[in-house]
Amino acid sequence: MTSGPAAGAVTAPAFFPAPAVARSAPVGTIEKPLPLIIDSDPGLDDALAIGLAVARPEIDLLAVTTVGGNADVRHCTTNALRLLNLYGAAAVPVAEGSAGALFGSIVRATEIHGEAGIGRTTLPLSPMEASREGAVELIASILRRHPEPVVIAPIGPLTNIALLLRLHPELAQRIAHICLMGGSIGEGNTTVSAEFNIYADPEAAAIVFELGVPITMMGLDVTHQAVLYQPALDRLRGVGTASGRVAAELVDYALAREGQWYGTPRMSVHDAVAVAHLAIPDLVEVAEYDVQVDTGDGPARGRTVCDGLAVRRERKGRRVNAQVGIRIDRDRFEDVLVDAYGRLP
Repeated sequence: MTSGPAAGAVTAPAFFPAPAVARSAPVGTIEKPLPLIIDSDPGLDDALAIGLAVARPEIDLLAVTTVGGNADVRHCTTNALRLLNLYGAAAVPVAEGSAGALFGSIVRATEIHGEAGIGRTTLPLSPMEASREGAVELIASILRRHPEPVVIAPIGPLTNIALLLRLHPELAQRIAHICLMGGSIGEGNTTVSAEFNIYADPEAAAIVFELGVPITMMGLDVTHQAVLYQPALDRLRGVGTASGRVAAELVDYALAREGQWYGTPRMSVHDAVAVAHLAIPDLVEVAEYDVQVDTGDGPARGRTVCDGLAVRRERKGRRVNAQVGIRIDRDRFEDVLVDAYGRLP
């Protein structure tokens, strides 16, 4: 039998968490809103994230593009159009993108989000239709014509963004920042290794992380802190807007579904963290990591391998390629969401 360490002895950590650093992602202001494209697979939490982007005056939402993920891409496109109409932003263009991954089988999360992606909620029809040009071409055209570099918030699988960077590599310099929801320093949620958005298209994620565009990754380590419980549902019901009532329906559905997974009624509002970071400078703490994506066929497929130890990175000849969210003020995050849905129609 071995004895434990003596009192006061220093033991090696089980892992080496990187320290918090100053954020690199730009942040919008009321005087100068941040030009933003959201690439999304709506999706319960995507729906809340899109509403947050519309409501915050620090963000200028230029477009929403869709990708297959939480539901079939056709459902995702319909959801994006109807959500924007509900939020009073029907004029924001929507374009449909990839139905599935660059390689391999299609992965969906309908067991959480429902077959149509938004639980049992029925949204009013939108007077608008999706753009005839696809998601990649809409993003490319916006990047070309916008007077300043644009931020992209991919909050679904990264297929569209990988295709954009491969088909139009010259436009990488027109991307001010990519603030994505996906990945994890620790465990995943689709497998023990992988978070859903990365697992759905690991090859696309690997392309995005390796092409040198500035990235902030909001992974499960921080988004599982951004949770709503029953009191938040009651607050959303009480804001007195149509958007607030829909948000409450979505949260109510998610509380039950996630409760089955985690044992406590809760909703992790993963995607809204990426949007909130672009509007509020001090809500999320970040650390620097070298992020590599496992594209193998084994049990670690889709894992984001995050190295926060400088000496190890140097030994491997690797460098920091992303900031990763590590902490969020949960109570303030809830207040931000409730306030947003009180501002919307």
